[in-house]
Amino acid sequence: MTENQFGRFEGLLTQLVSMVGHLREDVDTIKQDVAELKADVAMLKTEMTTMKSELNTMKETQEKQHAEVIGKLDLLRVDQEITWEKTVENEREIERLKKYVLNN
Repeated sequence: MTENQFGRFEGLLTQLVSMVGHLREDVDTIKQDVAELKADVAMLKTEMTTMKSELNTMKETQEKQHAEVIGKLDLLRVDQEITWEKTVENEREIERLKKYVLNN
C-alpha cells in the first residue's frame, strides 16, 4: 500500500468513525425521545382511566336522578288522576244536589 492510499484509507476510516459516532448520538436521542413518549402515553392512560371512572360516576348519578324524577312524575300523575276522579264525583254530586234543591 502506498503512502497516498494509506492516507486515503485512514481518511475514510476517520470519516466512517465520525459517521458512526453521529449515528450513535442520533440513536441515543431517539431512545430518549421514545422513553419520553412512553412516559407520556402511560400518563395519558392513567388520565383516561381517571376520566372514565369519573364519567361512570357521573352516569350513575344521572341515572339515579333520572329514576328519581320519573318516580316523582309518576306520583304526580297518580295524584292528578285521583284529583280528577274526585272532581268528577264532586261535580256529579253537585248536579244531583242542584236537581234535588230545584225540584223541592
